[in-house]
Amino acid sequence: MNDLISIIVPIYNVEGYVSTCIDSLLRQTYPHLQIILVDDGSTDRSGAICDKYARQDTRIEVIHQENAGLSAARNSGLKRAIGELIAFVDGDDYVHPQMYDTLYRALRSGDYDFSMVLGKQVPDGSSQVLSLSSVFKQTVLPQERLMRGLFNLETIEEVQLQVVWNKLYKRELLDEELFQKTGTEDTEFNCRIYLHAHQAILIEEAMYYWVQRSSSITHQKLNANYIDRMRSYYLCLQNMQSDQKRYQGCCLEKLYKTLLHVRYHARHTPLCDSACQAAKELKAKTFSLFCSNPFIHPVKKVGLIFFYYFPFLYAAFMRGCELCAKYRK
Repeated sequence: MNDLISIIVPIYNVEGYVSTCIDSLLRQTYPHLQIILVDDGSTDRSGAICDKYARQDTRIEVIHQENAGLSAARNSGLKRAIGELIAFVDGDDYVHPQMYDTLYRALRSGDYDFSMVLGKQVPDGSSQVLSLSSVFKQTVLPQERLMRGLFNLETIEEVQLQVVWNKLYKRELLDEELFQKTGTEDTEFNCRIYLHAHQAILIEEAMYYWVQRSSSITHQKLNANYIDRMRSYYLCLQNMQSDQKRYQGCCLEKLYKTLLHVRYHARHTPLCDSACQAAKELKAKTFSLFCSNPFIHPVKKVGLIFFYYFPFLYAAFMRGCELCAKYRK
């Protein structure tokens, strides 16, 4: 067990969380780690906290850079990483002590390109570590299941396949790949990775703890980053070869659902015009591909096109769904 795991941790103004994150990495039962803390121009004490930890443990390296965003921070970490295996953790989250030991053993148990565990949402301020099963349930995910799940067409929760922070990748799989700055950079990055992957292994245990901060970008109801999710799926589509019609169909179906969803949430907000214009441009670029794709069910095609041209009916549909969800609680 000598493979080095490089863990890349982008950090920006998370002084109240970063110690919990770093402590969880230092407590790992798998010891061979390179922990790269990327201080992305923090204006609080986050950078100083990182430097303090680096003085205490030689496995930690700190990069200080001007604020450039999540993708740029991760890319800086990738350029510094020397491990045979690569992982990512967000600076306001934390992980189970056995996470990388478990991921490593699963990855090396067969011919897998990466391994993954489940991420679990935990309340802000939590540092609770969940108990694990005595025997881990494992599922092999071939490329088609990875691609379908990426676009929410599998039984596996979509976010688990979209994010990068619950995975351990073989370095050669990344093959000099870098993150692009988009609305959902994890999804676009993983799309490129999955297109090169043969299969992965999922350990069905929650070992990554995703802290739910109300101030984080993820939990803001609507912003320009949210609107840019549409472009993320268009970039995914561009990553696919012309003969990958099945995967194109998965991506196009998700793209059109996202067009409708973003436009719906942008109504009655200052971002309404930009959301509608972005949806219009992406629809124009992809409409012929969408209509001609043989792997999108005809009923879904008609329904999505109908809702696109009659947004007030989509709004009524969404309000109905929201009411049903409210009554189920």
